Amino acid sequence: MHRARLEFDDGAWIELNVDDEETVAEAAMRQDSPLRVDCLSGECGACLAHCSDSSQILRNEAPVITASEATRGLVATCRTRLRGQASFRLDYPLSPRPSEPAKLRGEVARHDRLCETVSRLIIELHDCEEFVFQAGQYLRLRPPGLRVARPYSIASTMADLPFVELLIRHVPGGQVSGWLNDRATAGDKVTVQAPLGGFAADTRAARQIFLAGGTGLAPVLSMIREQAQTGRDLTLCFGCSSPAELFMYDELQELAHNTPSLDVRIALLRDAAGPISEGTALSLLRDTDFTPETSFHLCGPPPMIASAQQIFEDRGVADRRIRAERFLASV
Repeated sequence: MHRARLEFDDGAWIELNVDDEETVAEAAMRQDSPLRVDCLSGECGACLAHCSDSSQILRNEAPVITASEATRGLVATCRTRLRGQASFRLDYPLSPRPSEPAKLRGEVARHDRLCETVSRLIIELHDCEEFVFQAGQYLRLRPPGLRVARPYSIASTMADLPFVELLIRHVPGGQVSGWLNDRATAGDKVTVQAPLGGFAADTRAARQIFLAGGTGLAPVLSMIREQAQTGRDLTLCFGCSSPAELFMYDELQELAHNTPSLDVRIALLRDAAGPISEGTALSLLRDTDFTPETSFHLCGPPPMIASAQQIFEDRGVADRRIRAERFLASV
């Protein structure tokens, strides 16, 4: 029997008993612990934690973690067994706690095609009085007539319930994309499993910078919207490929206008013009952004995450100042 200490972002902590043959995540589920989990295969990133003493763990490789991150102690607790006592730092608070993941039913309230490659889906949830999520979390959506359930980050906030907003990238041959393209209409009945995920804003940082690629905008938009009236120092660096794939430009400008503490920067890989820069979300970073009081929040495809990690390593950014949500296009 081993011991795992879970240290939460608000300073709270709990301890778990972990058997030899079980992972830390399995021990957490057995003891009804608030450690967040989802796929249990190391692919979703929901159960990631930072281990302070890697000599006390037996770690299997997790697809969602880069080799560089693994050497710095990032682990998927669903793939991690112990050989002794170890502590794990989590990027979300113990309190207030989201509700337990559950199956909820709802219907499509609105479907908008925002650009060539992205749709916005507004879902009205039914019987969601007990539903509580944290900005940055995601849900699994199952449209009518489909057996698949795909993960999408929530772009709205708790204040918007019973409505939740999703930003969905159209993937060639994708089942959800096919539904959106061919037959999604207001009133369609859907099922979701939520809330899921451990991506959360570092609200204790003096400054928060959010870097989003494509539909990676969704979870950071939820974080920004939730903090819009707090006066906290917020910066959004948002990148898309081309003008045809840029979405929510006017809404982001309006959000910045209504939030004096928010700086919005936008880049395109090609054909940028006017106030839009040429480059990526990462190229929007400035030398003055790299201060010890700044926390960085990343959401985008794996190459973006890997590039960002290299930039932060070169700049000497402390690991505890970096939070990342990984995603792959769902088909």
